[in-house]
Amino acid sequence: MNAWLAAIEAQVGVFFAVELLLAAGVLALAFAAPRLGEATFARIERACTHHLSSPLRQVLAVGLLALVLRALLLPWLGPSQSVVHDEQSLLLQAQTQLLGRLAMPVHPFWEHFETFHVNQLPAYASVYFPGRSLPLAFGLLIAGDAWVGAWASTVLMAMAAVWMLQGWVSLPLALLGGVLVVMRFGVFSYWVNSYWGGSFSALGAMLVVGALPRLLQRPGWGPGAVFGLGAAILATTRPYEGLLLCVPAAAWLVLQLLRPAAFGWRAGAARAAIPALACVAAAGALLLAHNAATTGGASKTAYEVNRWQYAQAPAFLHQPPVDSARRGPPHMRAFYAEEARPHARRASLAGLGSNLAAKLFHTWAFYVGALLTVFAGVGLWALRRERYVLPALAVFVAGYLPLTWNFPHYAAPAMPLMLIVVMRGAERLRAWSWRGRPAGAFLTRAVPVAMLASLALPAASVVVGVPALEASRTRVCCAIHPRGLKDELRARLLSEEGRHLVLVRSGPHNPVHYELVYNEPEIDRARIVWARRLDPQRDAALMAHFAGRKVWDFDWRPDLPEAHALVPVATANSPTIRRPGDQ
Repeated sequence: MNAWLAAIEAQVGVFFAVELLLAAGVLALAFAAPRLGEATFARIERACTHHLSSPLRQVLAVGLLALVLRALLLPWLGPSQSVVHDEQSLLLQAQTQLLGRLAMPVHPFWEHFETFHVNQLPAYASVYFPGRSLPLAFGLLIAGDAWVGAWASTVLMAMAAVWMLQGWVSLPLALLGGVLVVMRFGVFSYWVNSYWGGSFSALGAMLVVGALPRLLQRPGWGPGAVFGLGAAILATTRPYEGLLLCVPAAAWLVLQLLRPAAFGWRAGAARAAIPALACVAAAGALLLAHNAATTGGASKTAYEVNRWQYAQAPAFLHQPPVDSARRGPPHMRAFYAEEARPHARRASLAGLGSNLAAKLFHTWAFYVGALLTVFAGVGLWALRRERYVLPALAVFVAGYLPLTWNFPHYAAPAMPLMLIVVMRGAERLRAWSWRGRPAGAFLTRAVPVAMLASLALPAASVVVGVPALEASRTRVCCAIHPRGLKDELRARLLSEEGRHLVLVRSGPHNPVHYELVYNEPEIDRARIVWARRLDPQRDAALMAHFAGRKVWDFDWRPDLPEAHALVPVATANSPTIRRPGDQ
């Protein structure tokens, strides 16, 4: 049984397989017993209509649901910690922002601190755009925990999803859409249980797309400011993908403005443009300032500098391999070689085709999944004659496919478009009957129940440990293992008095996707400093710089039960330190 589950998990994921089974069951019941639970569903719908009839109440109710569902799991699934390279880099950026800075000066021993997705030259800074870490900085500011910011951004994203949908579908369907977003992204997804920031980018996209119908109905300062705020979030988190969303949106507004019937609307549109352009200009100024602080030039990004220094693959499939200036130290090369594999597959037509197909599949599986596919299919048909949603989605897909890598949060700016497709489909299905029986209404009622039932699987894994689900940051479920080795080591070191210097050995047993050498912005002031061993002479100079600290030696040791060894070193002044296990 365990081997069978492991095989499913490796191929598509146990959660996705359960979704498929539930979707098949719901479809079968829609035709065989569409009146099942009809009276109960009707009572629930009447209660929602009575108590949640106003748009504001709907938004607040979904926000409360997002808070409560995740809070209920805190005894078993506590605050997430930074684990993978991207999260560690974003945490550094958030900590730097809390100091009122965009970058830190180069450390005199920077070579000991080289690590993934962090620049040491020409400034010590994360490679990412500054908006991605703002939720983490907010969490650190108000609660001393970056994850609180990630959670808050997911709650706000779900609330914004309801508000956005209220402009595109009926109020009951907008509320249902918000509930689906909470269940899919707000409980076990890596969007809420990691620092990667997909929710914040999606929040910006919700504001942009939600402002569009309001700008057409009553243009003015309010909708213009919301549109501009959403565009600013996208510009400072995912500028390329955000552009793929914002350009069609702006073009559609301009086309509406040029219609002869829009003459009376143009004055309001001009008023709306002022706050929108002000927000976009502020975002542009932040990006230029960030570039100047991290690279020394306003036109060059920290990401570009990092790719030039270390990477082998470019950001787009059609670009040639990166002619890296340094290729980085040996311990980092294995990661960048593995990172380059998707780009290398473009050399053959079959490889390119499989790359694009995998990207489409994973995007569909993450945002739509098996349970919402029927809604999405009907929604595509229902929207076929409308001039914005499907053309805008097509533009996004065309620009998204050439990206080298395949992570769902890259497509976060397209989430509102996909959500509109899904909920328009649910709206159309609601009135559909089969042989005089309410099969469509049953589907719109049963699918949310099935989605709630699907959460029992990861909930059981979290609470009782069965089934053992793999932590995933490419699937919608599940990110349920929030702590990493570094947190355990850090807790051990903090339990001892004084300050510490941990020297990490690099070797053939280093995990490719896990790294210990990440530090705070002010390295010399940190209670624990994590550094790379280089050679005896440079290590001795480093220890002299950090004189007075307790020095530890860390090594990855597959021959030990813990697969690692952390042992204290007698003195920080010794140029040579015995390797753990050496005789």
